[in-house]
Amino acid sequence: MASIKSGHLPLMSTNTQYNSTFGTFVERNLPVPVNANLEKTLHLLTDPHSTHLKDRHIKVLQRICREYSDGFYLRDLVTLSGIMDNLSTRIDDEPDYVSPLVQIIMLCGKSFLKDRCSDDITFEKSFLSFLKGIVKLVTLQNSMIQIAVTHAIGNLYCTPVPIYDDSGPQACLHEYNIKTIEESNIICYFVEEINKMDMCAVYQEILHLILFLSLSSSNCDNILKLGLIEGLTTSMQNACFSTERKVLQLGVEVLWNVVEYGNIKLVRANFTSELTITSLTNTLAYFVKNSRTLNDNQLRNDIMSVIHVIILKVPKAPILEAGLVKVIALIATQSELKHSDDLVSSLQMKPKQEDFEFKKLVWTSLIQVCPNDAIRETILGYGLMETLFSYVKPNDSVASVAWTSAQYEEIQLQALSSLEALVPHSLDEYMLNHGNTRLLLLLEWSYNGPAFAGHGNSFYSEGGHGNKIAQLRYTIRVLLAVVRCKDEAVTEDLCDQGLIESLLLVLKQHKGMEVMIELGILSNILLILSIICENDVHRKEIFGEEGIRLLLEFLSSTQSRLMSHLGYQKLLLSTVNAIWCCVSQLHHSYFLEYGGIPILLDLLDRCSPSMQNLVLGAILDLSEDPRSVAHIKTWRGAGQKTVASLLIQLWVSEEEVLGVRRGENNVISDVINPISSHDQLITSSTPNALSSAPSMAILDVSDNMRCKIFSLFNRIGMSDIPNLTPKKKVTLIIIENYLDFKVGEVWQEIMAEIAIDKIVPIQSDKDGLDKIRIILEAKAEAVKQRQLEILEAENQEELEAERRSYDQIRSNFLQWELQDAARTEYLNKTSDYESLQLSKQKKDAIREKSKTFQDTDVGLEHETLIRMLTTTVHSGRHVAVPLMDRPRSISSPHKVLPAIPKTDIADKSVSVSNS
Repeated sequence: MASIKSGHLPLMSTNTQYNSTFGTFVERNLPVPVNANLEKTLHLLTDPHSTHLKDRHIKVLQRICREYSDGFYLRDLVTLSGIMDNLSTRIDDEPDYVSPLVQIIMLCGKSFLKDRCSDDITFEKSFLSFLKGIVKLVTLQNSMIQIAVTHAIGNLYCTPVPIYDDSGPQACLHEYNIKTIEESNIICYFVEEINKMDMCAVYQEILHLILFLSLSSSNCDNILKLGLIEGLTTSMQNACFSTERKVLQLGVEVLWNVVEYGNIKLVRANFTSELTITSLTNTLAYFVKNSRTLNDNQLRNDIMSVIHVIILKVPKAPILEAGLVKVIALIATQSELKHSDDLVSSLQMKPKQEDFEFKKLVWTSLIQVCPNDAIRETILGYGLMETLFSYVKPNDSVASVAWTSAQYEEIQLQALSSLEALVPHSLDEYMLNHGNTRLLLLLEWSYNGPAFAGHGNSFYSEGGHGNKIAQLRYTIRVLLAVVRCKDEAVTEDLCDQGLIESLLLVLKQHKGMEVMIELGILSNILLILSIICENDVHRKEIFGEEGIRLLLEFLSSTQSRLMSHLGYQKLLLSTVNAIWCCVSQLHHSYFLEYGGIPILLDLLDRCSPSMQNLVLGAILDLSEDPRSVAHIKTWRGAGQKTVASLLIQLWVSEEEVLGVRRGENNVISDVINPISSHDQLITSSTPNALSSAPSMAILDVSDNMRCKIFSLFNRIGMSDIPNLTPKKKVTLIIIENYLDFKVGEVWQEIMAEIAIDKIVPIQSDKDGLDKIRIILEAKAEAVKQRQLEILEAENQEELEAERRSYDQIRSNFLQWELQDAARTEYLNKTSDYESLQLSKQKKDAIREKSKTFQDTDVGLEHETLIRMLTTTVHSGRHVAVPLMDRPRSISSPHKVLPAIPKTDIADKSVSVSNS
């Protein structure tokens, strides 16, 4: 370290390098040359006096290679570039210089070293120029140099940089090397050079390097721009008839990377070439006829995989014109139909993994292109539909020789999946192969046949381990694809063969399932029933009471699991749709009897906003039956919520989503556009939108729930609705006038379109339009005034309630004051004798005033007070009064009672209560 600080570096130094193979740190020799100075070497090569000293040159170059065995420094790039340029000019005359040049090029494949941390930034442009210079050496007609350049760039791009400790110079990061190589576009030099080459060892090496570089999207774009694809596919076709299998393997991988990572526009431009697709077709056909070994089969599958990716990414590829569709169709149907074509006459599909994967890949590729009419006719002409239907049969009746049981199950499920995509485009071919009968037989076996243990070890057989769920799932999906075509003859044939009854049995068997896949099966079954029963009363009768009971069970059971996962939401939507389509007028009584309306209203209250429109539509459709109105009115939700409150709540939420302008407490704020949504206002403000677009006022009716809410209110009535808050009453007024406002919107659009088209109405029409405008604004203003009156009345009621509350508070305080005064008086009486006397006098006065006096003869009166009483205790409340012989009238409570006639108790005394 002392020598480094003083500015002198030792000739060799030792540092530690991480060996990824063994996981340990190893010693490395750092190139810190003094004698072997690169600048002196360059001077030695270029000086006129020493330019002819070949032996000395080679000796110095070899010493440089030894001492720079771990790589060169970034600071020496310019000098190193000069040395390599000088050597490249000598190799034609002096072949001895080839070996030192190759060694230097190979050392350039190691990550360059830095003196400072900032060297990678400082020498970035120099590094770019150096890479371009070294790649230009590939144009030299020397295979050793070309291969060395290829390996050097490959090492820089692919080899991770070793980890060094902090005691010596650090190598540039691997990411830095990758970034610089991609920015330098050096792949262009390799592509241009390989386009000029015939097939040889250098061709393979450059193609191998292009494979590594094609992992970058920018490099893939350069490959596509320079037209490598057409030449590469031609080389692959030519390689089929040689022993160069390596070129085929590398070419397939390069094509796959280019299609996967390249710019989609460039990919489509390159692979719409008929020559390119023809070369790929011929390559595939060769391996179909001549593959015998495991490697050949794997390479055949790789070529088919590339073709499949091309079909996905390039829909307009000329696969029909190039004969690719014919080749794939023959392969797909050969094992079932046994064609006599020479291409596939020797093709035998065996239960090997390579043949099994090839079979599935061919089917997938064909189904991908079946929407094209010409291609579909071609593949159907080779019997694809018949081939697929040969697998639509119960598994327990199959003894397949070509495939194992697990392979046969997977091929069967893929055949069903393929039919799902193919059948909607070719119903005639479907009926010729008795598709309805075959599907219904497989459906019956899947839910009612003997026990079957599926393997469940593929993509298609998810959830089918140990059962027949996978077969049931794909059979239902094919039936759904068939009925969605809405061909009445096909649908009628299905129903005549008992489709509805079979589907109801499946629903009954699987109604308690909670697995995602089984929920999907139930949803698809309900969709099938909705489609086939929607416009046919007879089919609705077959659906009948049993179907209604099942639908209500699904509704009740799924509401509690509504937020569990997406499967329950799909099932719920399918169930509501089935109620809408399958419940006929004849069965409304069953639906009402089983409590269908309250269940739907509960669902409307609980479901997400995206589902509310469908549920509300079903309720509105059912409300056409007058018997359902009573069920709707008597419904009570959480917190005793009524239907009116629920509908008003939905209206407010819908207007918030639509962006309708509303003031405080939902009062109308825009009397010109009282119910217009944000989109309607934007459309009306666009000059060219109204004349070219459909009426937004009419589209608004079907796009949201407001029209349904208004219609349902008309059924249940808008008057005498109990328990509505003033804010809800304000909203109810808007709902009540919805139809008038909607008519006004239509008239406003008519006026706007007249103005846009610059049509001048005649005077009578103009007066009529003006009156309509005035009436509409007056209507909105009147509704607004009614809203304000309701709010003002509520405000006055709140003020009155507040006044009563304050009066009650004041009364409570007065009572407290009286109680306090009574308590104070009581304390005074107990502590002050004069206060006690004064209180007694007041009581006596009150008592005297309360007496009733009579002008009658007053008899003997008795004093109630005991005079000269010397006791300190209270006297008793009773007085013994002797009875008189004759009765006397009592004029006051203090007078004597009248005499009682003599009886056996005459001598007894009577106690009179002292009042």
